[in-house]
Amino acid sequence: MAGIVLITGAARGIGRGLAKKFAAEGWLVLAAARRTTDVSLDPAIHAIPLDVLSDDSVSSAAATIAAGYPCIDMLINNTAVFPGEGNERLEDIPAEWFEDAFATNVVGVIRVTRAFLPLLRKSASARIINISSGAGTVSEKTDSAYYPYSVSKAALNMLTRAMAAEYREEKIPVFALSPGWVKTDMGGSAAPLSVEESAGSLFQTTTRLELEKSGGFFGRDGEVYPW
Repeated sequence: MAGIVLITGAARGIGRGLAKKFAAEGWLVLAAARRTTDVSLDPAIHAIPLDVLSDDSVSSAAATIAAGYPCIDMLINNTAVFPGEGNERLEDIPAEWFEDAFATNVVGVIRVTRAFLPLLRKSASARIINISSGAGTVSEKTDSAYYPYSVSKAALNMLTRAMAAEYREEKIPVFALSPGWVKTDMGGSAAPLSVEESAGSLFQTTTRLELEKSGGFFGRDGEVYPW
């Protein structure tokens, strides 16, 4: 399966790794980022200015893509923020950190998905991938770490379930995938996975999952994650 993939947050980290992997596998990659000068370009990677926090930016990106491409076969909602260090106590966390996490990690996904649904509907095999995290697993939560990030990713998982239910009749599957703990600016140097390892596994899983598994929460290798 090769086609056209739109990846948000493609300027660095997992997003950049995914852009490179999809391009290497023969896909045409629309690499969306606020600063397109940060996007690693090759002939199969096309930089798209896009800020998930801005209605105008997302609408402009959708219009640009619609004018130049017939459809989008896969949307990967990858952009995310991680406010704080992760070890803060609840009473010490500014409320704005939760607002920032939800604005990007949840509302940003909604904004982007709504804008690009018309192009997804033009594909014969569209799918939506929401990059989640093991930190968003409610049933496995046994600590108080990563308050804003983990709460927002749990909300993203619920959003994934609702989207999957709505778009099942249109045969557009929606999945939540955890990339694992990866050596990025967000993940830190102690993480066991390289960007290339995570992106390689994610590529295999995103292109392998089928409609009957829509609404599922999976690890990078396709293993089922607990809610």
